[in-house]
Amino acid sequence: MNKFQKHTYSFLPFTLIFFISLFICTTSNAEQTENKPKKEKIKLQLKYKHQFQFAGYYAAIHKGFYANEGLEVELIEGSTKNIVNKVIEGKADYGISSTDVLIEYVNNKPIVLLASIFQSSPSIFLCLKNSNINSAHDLVNKRIMLLNDFRDPELLAIFYKEGINPDNFTRLSTTYNVNDLINKKTDVLNAYSTNEPYFLNELNIPYTIIYPQTYGIDFYGDGIFTTKKEIRNNPERVDAFLRASKKGWKYALNNTNEIIDIIINTYKVNKSRKHLEFEATEIKKLIMNDYVEIGHINSGRLSNIAKTCAQMGMIPPNYNLDEFIYNRKKTKAPSWLKWAILITIVIGSIITFYTLHLFFFTRQLKIEVEKQTLNLSLKNKELEKEIRKKKRTEKALKKSEKRFREMIENLPSGAILVEGNKILTNKKAFEITEYSNEEIPDIKSWFSKLYKETKYIDIYEKWKKNNFKTPSVTCITTKSGKKIHVEFHAYRFENKEIWLMNDISQRVATEQALISSEYKLRTYINESPNGLVIFNKNTKITFSNPAFSKLLKIDNQSKSSHYISDFFSPKQVKKNKDLLSKLLHKGKAQAEVIIQSLKGHEIYAYISAVKINDNEFLGFVIDISLIKKVENKLKIALEKAEESDRLKSAFLANMSHEIRTPMNGILGFSQLLSKDNLSKEKKDNYLDILDQNGKQLLEIINNIIEISYLEVKQLKTFIAPFSISKLFTDLEIFFDHEKLKYNKAHIKISFINKVPKQFDEINSDLGKIKQVLINLINNAFKFTTEGFIEIKVDLNNSLLEFSVEDSGIGIPKEKQDIIFQRFRQIENAHTRQFGGAGLGLPISKGIIELLNGEMYLKSEEQSGSKFIFIIPHSADQSKNIPIKK
Repeated sequence: MNKFQKHTYSFLPFTLIFFISLFICTTSNAEQTENKPKKEKIKLQLKYKHQFQFAGYYAAIHKGFYANEGLEVELIEGSTKNIVNKVIEGKADYGISSTDVLIEYVNNKPIVLLASIFQSSPSIFLCLKNSNINSAHDLVNKRIMLLNDFRDPELLAIFYKEGINPDNFTRLSTTYNVNDLINKKTDVLNAYSTNEPYFLNELNIPYTIIYPQTYGIDFYGDGIFTTKKEIRNNPERVDAFLRASKKGWKYALNNTNEIIDIIINTYKVNKSRKHLEFEATEIKKLIMNDYVEIGHINSGRLSNIAKTCAQMGMIPPNYNLDEFIYNRKKTKAPSWLKWAILITIVIGSIITFYTLHLFFFTRQLKIEVEKQTLNLSLKNKELEKEIRKKKRTEKALKKSEKRFREMIENLPSGAILVEGNKILTNKKAFEITEYSNEEIPDIKSWFSKLYKETKYIDIYEKWKKNNFKTPSVTCITTKSGKKIHVEFHAYRFENKEIWLMNDISQRVATEQALISSEYKLRTYINESPNGLVIFNKNTKITFSNPAFSKLLKIDNQSKSSHYISDFFSPKQVKKNKDLLSKLLHKGKAQAEVIIQSLKGHEIYAYISAVKINDNEFLGFVIDISLIKKVENKLKIALEKAEESDRLKSAFLANMSHEIRTPMNGILGFSQLLSKDNLSKEKKDNYLDILDQNGKQLLEIINNIIEISYLEVKQLKTFIAPFSISKLFTDLEIFFDHEKLKYNKAHIKISFINKVPKQFDEINSDLGKIKQVLINLINNAFKFTTEGFIEIKVDLNNSLLEFSVEDSGIGIPKEKQDIIFQRFRQIENAHTRQFGGAGLGLPISKGIIELLNGEMYLKSEEQSGSKFIFIIPHSADQSKNIPIKK
């Protein structure tokens, strides 16, 4: 018995043990396979069409994660329709949706959120850059595409956060089609940051994105949901589906290119690879797998989302999310798993032992094989020499043929090798025609597919008879239907033909463009509103366009007999001569000058001239007379704007002080109220101070809002009939109590109504008129220490004249012009002690003008003031009010 045999026999016990173990494992696996239940078929309703947005579910299917959990999952494409109802109706077992599932749940739909895959929503507003829409407030009065109902909650929340009324824009049903944005069918498109911006990038169209996150709105994006019935009846299936889906997403994020291949090859998406790669990059930002576990749901964040939806009226305020988030129950490891681990350890030990013995057996076998190989190699050397000679000959022939084929294949022109009736085309020919060699293998198919007219094959035969002396230019139709111009050069050699083809469409297009450009240039010169003139070194005019002749009153017969100096204005002769001298010496000049037409009319003009050759100069003359007038107006407007800016800055500084004052009172007395040892009297006193400061702050804010509405002309009126006498009675009761607040109970306040009873009811805005009277009476109380306040109304020629007169400090005459201006206050020691934003009177005047009326003032310093406003008895009367100043 040799060494080899000994090793073999010593090895048998281990081999026997191995096969016994293998039999046990196989039997165990067979039993498990027999007991393994059939795969459960379930349907997953996607949100939209197939794309990388659902990459995790494709990965879970194609990488076997669902199969490993005993599931067979069918994916159903979605659309812009509500998919929650499809799941509830049993058309699908699970669904993919975003924040709208929360709204549906609160509105009594029996659904549960299993996992939130996208930690941030991809929903955005997409606008073209040239639309000048850069912020939420730019959306006012625009056409905006949105999903129906509340299915775009994160976008609708932008309007709520910014206080934009839905009536202030036009809502269109969305198409998610970026062409509707490009073609101006809408001003704003609701879009996904993962999708639509790609199309605009491809088209090099600048765009603007309005993100909800910019306005503090960060809703969840795509999540997995199911019905309460599914959780109740199939809890294990729910857990299995969730585990496999998360594994799928993790795999998809780490193997992007592989999943893109699966999407393209299996699901026939209408997207390019670059588009899917763009989508994948943006989706990774939304899932945030590096920071958050896939599928994580933060209950606190979900509550904040629900709170925002409730504030917008999408859901009732008394919502309950207790059963909305899926509460996954932990499961114990199965008992068979322990036995499986134990058997694995035993088998692993046996295999390790077996491997060591196999190593020694293999080494001995290798020595024997090497001996036999050495003998065989000596015998085969001579045979190999002969084979190598043959191969060298064949290789040389193949190399020569390969070089020829490579030369044809890599020619920069499209090459067509013709042998008899057969043709062979290179890759450049394929790029030009879009047909492969298999699609056009012969001359007949070449002409039938590329030329729609049969005459071209006859032209080819005649060209062939003339031995291809001249190149040929023809128009062919490519496989995609595109018509292009090509130039052919053909040659004969060894009973073969080679055609060289070049795409000259660009050249033809350039020639046509040059012709078109020349026509456009001629049209521009003749139709240009600006003057154009060509003159020589002696400044004699050789050419001028119609605009130049019209500007300077030159008739067609005499325009070639004039010189540039003929049009110098006597006011600026020197400046005109200097400009001409600069042009003649430096070859370029430009300036604003005064010139004169042949009829003596002076013209402000901008002249730009340049040397075009040794003897000719080109000049452009633009009439800027109107611009000069506008410039003067703009200077005046600029001065006013600068003054307005200064006033607004002063106003903002004052606002800072006015708002901080009540805020400091509110914060300070709020802290004092937190003390435990306060008496009831102090508490009541503090609460009263808090109430006063709160009302003061509210009044400031209301004034700021109203002045803002007046600035943008958005303040609305509500016209309805009301009684003047009732208005005065209400105000009298109100101010009998209110004057105590000013500690001025000694001041006599009287209301005098001189309107006849039959005209007591008027048609106007009660709230606005009441607001104006309260403002004026409050001002009278502030600035009157002794005497009276008298409020009067009278009717004169269908016009109501209201007046508020006091015996207060009065207003200096030099200050009366600015009293009604916005952002202005009279600055003196007495008035500043009362504080205020200085907006009451501008607001009051703005309201009266809104009601088709006028307001004015009569006052003398230290003798009191009288504010008068006149409005029509009925709001539909035309404005024709005489002002008494």
